[in-house]
Amino acid sequence: MFRTICCASAAVAFGAISAPAVADNIGTGVWYAFAFASSGSALTGGGVPGTNPSGVSAPTGPWIITLSRPTPLTVVDVEASGDQFTLYDNGKVLGETSTPSFGSYVGECISCALADPNFSRGYFTLPAGKNVISGVFDTGFGFGDGDFGVAVGVPEPASWALMLVGLGGLGVATRLRSHRSNQSRSSTRDNAA
Repeated sequence: MFRTICCASAAVAFGAISAPAVADNIGTGVWYAFAFASSGSALTGGGVPGTNPSGVSAPTGPWIITLSRPTPLTVVDVEASGDQFTLYDNGKVLGETSTPSFGSYVGECISCALADPNFSRGYFTLPAGKNVISGVFDTGFGFGDGDFGVAVGVPEPASWALMLVGLGGLGVATRLRSHRSNQSRSSTRDNAA
């Protein structure tokens, strides 16, 4: 009986002095839609979910995720081009999204916005551990939606460039092999005659 009372008392005391745990409210591999209002306002949850690929409305921020290794975060403006954002992790600036240009409209199409250079986007690396992500709308139309995803599989521009160089190298190698094979055949025919 004494043992049960001591254990129960210790559990109650420990619970009273320990801080409440805050669970992660976002995960990897999902596009989350956020909303924004006037310049200088915080990015909020509840944006219109993106399409192509499909996404979900972001929960109320800040957005919390615990990672076991450094992981990419991709942020992009959607709807009408011209909006720019500053992102934070644990209160420290991650950086700004790219400088946008006005004049494009893609609706909620994430891949369309990523492919259009008029749309602001940012590629950031979140460290391992607990990340508390927030952001501020810097400039643009004054209201709208954007999307973000952690480890969503969108290659960075440098990755695309490296892939294209590799494919070009394969094409050159194939052409050289074909050219050498044709020269070898014509030499064999000339020697036989």
